[in-house]
Amino acid sequence: MTPQFRPFGDLLALVGAFLLWSLAFIVLYGAHGVACARGWASPDEPWPLRIILVGLWLAMTALSIAYAWWSWRRRSDDGVERFLRLATLAIAVVGAVSTAWLGLPLLLLRVCA
Repeated sequence: MTPQFRPFGDLLALVGAFLLWSLAFIVLYGAHGVACARGWASPDEPWPLRIILVGLWLAMTALSIAYAWWSWRRRSDDGVERFLRLATLAIAVVGAVSTAWLGLPLLLLRVCA
């Protein structure tokens, strides 16, 4: 069976995990910056904003883990497709860990300091 080469699809699969990470970065830090600049979270009562941000972070982390799961379940018949699947899986795992690491300051630091 001849391998089916899909340049755009394969490239998108390879960089998809870091696209999810960058989306999580933009959403989390953008929402945090706007909320703190507008005064939507007071230093005395930061919990509503923290809950929203942690919820967004957990949703993006779950999406990254689902992407890694999808990468692992991809079909690979020959050497090139197998290499692309393993490379996508490795990048997806690194992207999921990076997304999980991205939100740790939400749990450890004050929301609007």
